[in-house]
Amino acid sequence: MAAHLTALDVLNLVLVVGFLSALFGWAGGQGALRSHRARLMGIEDQLEAFDARIKRREGAAGQAATQRRRTALQQRDEEAERLAQALAQRGGRALRPLTEQDEEEAALAQLEREAEARGLKQKAQS
Repeated sequence: MAAHLTALDVLNLVLVVGFLSALFGWAGGQGALRSHRARLMGIEDQLEAFDARIKRREGAAGQAATQRRRTALQQRDEEAERLAQALAQRGGRALRPLTEQDEEEAALAQLEREAEARGLKQKAQS
C-alpha cells in the first residue's frame, strides 16, 4: 500500500493530519483557556465577596466610631448644660473663689454657717 503512494498523496495526508491536529489543538487550547477563565472568574467572585464583607465591616466600624463620638459630644453637652444650670442657680456667682480674699471670705462664711447650724451663733438679722 505504501509503495504506490505518490508524493502528492503523502503531501495531502500530511496536510490533512496537520490541519486536523491544528484544529483539535486550537479547540483544546480554547477549552483550556475557557476553564482557566472560569477558574479566574470563580476567584474574582470570591474576592468580590470578601471585598463586600470587608466594606461592611469597615462601614460598621465607622458607624460605631461615629456613634461613640456622638455619645461623647452629647455627654459633654449635658455636662455643660448641668454646669450652666448650677451657675444660674447660684445667681451667676463663680463656683470657686478666685482670689485669696475670696477664699478667706468663703471659708469665714462656711464657718459661720456651721456655727449657726450647731447653735453656737444666732443668725444675723438684717
